[in-house]
Amino acid sequence: MEKTVLLVDDDLVLRDLVQDVLENEGYDVIPAADGRQALEYLRTSGGGVDAPALMILDLMMPLVNGWQVLDAIQSDPSLQAPVIVVSASGPAPHEGVAATYLRKPFNLTELLDTVHERC
Repeated sequence: MEKTVLLVDDDLVLRDLVQDVLENEGYDVIPAADGRQALEYLRTSGGGVDAPALMILDLMMPLVNGWQVLDAIQSDPSLQAPVIVVSASGPAPHEGVAATYLRKPFNLTELLDTVHERC
């Protein structure tokens, strides 16, 4: 059975690379270029069968950033999803906000190990 990962990053090259790696590992990947797209997907999946098993979330993005996505997830139980935060800047989120924090540039093996643990 495939696990769905919502991959949220405005860097197209990185997003495509991570998507390819995850799909090669058997994950179904839903790409999002910003937090607004991610929140739309979470709202339409409604915790149902299409809900992601995990979200990989960049913090620094246009329109709706990762911090705003984390705030929305915390304030709306229907949007709940385990989160791996990836960012090149900014402090790690507080405990309980994200499952894991990986600083960019991250090691793909470390990311895969973390995804396997969380899914």
